[in-house]
Amino acid sequence: MLTNPAYIFLWRDLAIFLLFGALLGVLLGLLLIVKPQFLERLNRVANRWVSTRHINQWLDRSVSIERWFHQHHRAVGIVIALGASYILIYFGILFDKTTTLQRLSLRWMLPAKLLDGLLDALVLASLVGGAVALIAGLFLWLRPSLLRGTEEDANQWVSSRRATKMLDVPRGQVDLFVARHAQRAGWLLLLGSIYLFFAVFRLLA
Repeated sequence: MLTNPAYIFLWRDLAIFLLFGALLGVLLGLLLIVKPQFLERLNRVANRWVSTRHINQWLDRSVSIERWFHQHHRAVGIVIALGASYILIYFGILFDKTTTLQRLSLRWMLPAKLLDGLLDALVLASLVGGAVALIAGLFLWLRPSLLRGTEEDANQWVSSRRATKMLDVPRGQVDLFVARHAQRAGWLLLLGSIYLFFAVFRLLA
């Protein structure tokens, strides 16, 4: 049984959303059964293809900030080194695993073994990341030229144009299937929506 107020509100919002979706499904199912040609005309008006090509072109651009980093390498290196030192001190010395485990087990209601493993992974990742960040910050602060070789090898541009081009294609197979089997799809949608409505309504009652 849910006792957390946040979970209760989230469940109510989800249930209300499902109820409205079920009512809309009943309406669409009746339209498919009684007047499929009306829904087909409505689909022609509403089903307009909106290409995301312009957005992808705007996002798929290389932004170079290396010059700014090299101009202010001392300040950036000091900030990174200080942040990494704080992470190492906190997770290496100040972190109280027992207290944190008790608080999270009471708040999230998860098994203690699972939380113990997650905390160990978090501490290990933080220590490794802090050590790497400390070394990078010291190099960037004192000898930024030592990082240029690694920077050139790692800073390779990978364009997402091919992947987004495959996704930016209209696919109307579902519309064609529903148009060919309008009444059958309408009955399936109607029965499924009625079942969903009563199932969610029973859980709310």
